[in-house]
Amino acid sequence: MLDMLKAEARKAVKLVEKHEFIRIYTHYDPDGISAGAIMALALLRLGKQFQLRFLRGLNDPVEYESDDLVILEDMGSGYPDVVSEIEADVIIIDHHYPVGRIKPKRELVHVNPHLAGLDGTYELSASGAAYVVANVLGSNRDLIGIALVGMIGDKQKVAGGNAEIIGEGLREGFIEEVRGLNLHSGKVREVLMLSVEPYLDFYKKEDELDEFLAKAKIDGDKEMDELTKDELYRLANAIVLRLLKQGAYEGVIDEFIGRKFILKRELIQNAVTLTDVVNACGRISACSIGLAICMRDKRYLDKAMDIWEKYRIDLLEELSKRREEVREGFCIRYIVMENAPATGPIATIFSRYLYADKPFIAVNVKNGRAKVSARGNDKLGVDLAEVMRKAAEKVGGRGGGHRVAAGANIDPDKVEEFLKEVDRLCCQTKKVEA
Repeated sequence: MLDMLKAEARKAVKLVEKHEFIRIYTHYDPDGISAGAIMALALLRLGKQFQLRFLRGLNDPVEYESDDLVILEDMGSGYPDVVSEIEADVIIIDHHYPVGRIKPKRELVHVNPHLAGLDGTYELSASGAAYVVANVLGSNRDLIGIALVGMIGDKQKVAGGNAEIIGEGLREGFIEEVRGLNLHSGKVREVLMLSVEPYLDFYKKEDELDEFLAKAKIDGDKEMDELTKDELYRLANAIVLRLLKQGAYEGVIDEFIGRKFILKRELIQNAVTLTDVVNACGRISACSIGLAICMRDKRYLDKAMDIWEKYRIDLLEELSKRREEVREGFCIRYIVMENAPATGPIATIFSRYLYADKPFIAVNVKNGRAKVSARGNDKLGVDLAEVMRKAAEKVGGRGGGHRVAAGANIDPDKVEEFLKEVDRLCCQTKKVEA
């Protein structure tokens, strides 16, 4: 299944071998950070010199010398014009749908699951593609657990390339699969109170949580990892009922019930917890801490855990505050914020757990720009990558991404016009389907 991707990876290896110095540019989310860590560890083992930097996207500048090799991770496929202007050899390791035609000035290798018969939205992330390249570079199978961070962070499925990578990890003993709930370790009451994925809406609702636990006959002071099969079954049923009552997308249920992955070589072995810790680091611009955790540097573990704890509280506070600001269009729900600490997480949680019946658009006006995050689900049948691209272009901005998770950057003065166009395009899609 990964054979076509491995063929392109072999071309990437030849470019790596050709260069003395490599510049890696990667995204700041869990997929980008883990992809960066995989390539960094692989290059370190080869004795290659490199520099790694984090970007929010290719709207930010890429710096290089003409004799460098530039590696773009979790970005590049949707920016053919930017890549075409890079006067150096380039390797793209991405999973976003390729848009337009790249006209490279030097050598180009494009490692993307979409170009190898796989669905990059669900079947392989950038970290998964990076793992494929790393494994062609050398013996790097022990990095397989890090690849799961991108898969989980980008809400992908155990299918296609992901299933093949996980199968390899299980056979090699780097991953262990246990049956249970994909939740964090800790006391049941605290885990549920602070849960963001899934979002259970128990934060600062102690009495409601106590009633929930009593009905499920679960001791809230018991460790999550020590629950019996019967207790896990009762808890899972209770959570599912709560989510459906909230209006959650049914697809989220499969994500936290059933398969739980333990990463045997990583500093944080619970795959969900590792992903959330890395995500928190990226969200507060402490990407280097997240990278260090993925590179197994114990010196930064306490700092990373502190960041995660604070981030969860801040996000839960923000969600509580923003719920009253949600507005409804004809075919979308949206929120317009100013100087909010996060955009993507708010759009993700609202769209998955509270407002799953329409695409959700979050706009954050900050530092003279409007950042847009759009989220949906397969049931809606709307290609948000196309919607973001077309609507942003109409107002002089830029957008793209995946079918169910996309974004844009636009001028703050164009927000109202942009939202009207997004609503129109989403309604148009529904009419075509009907």
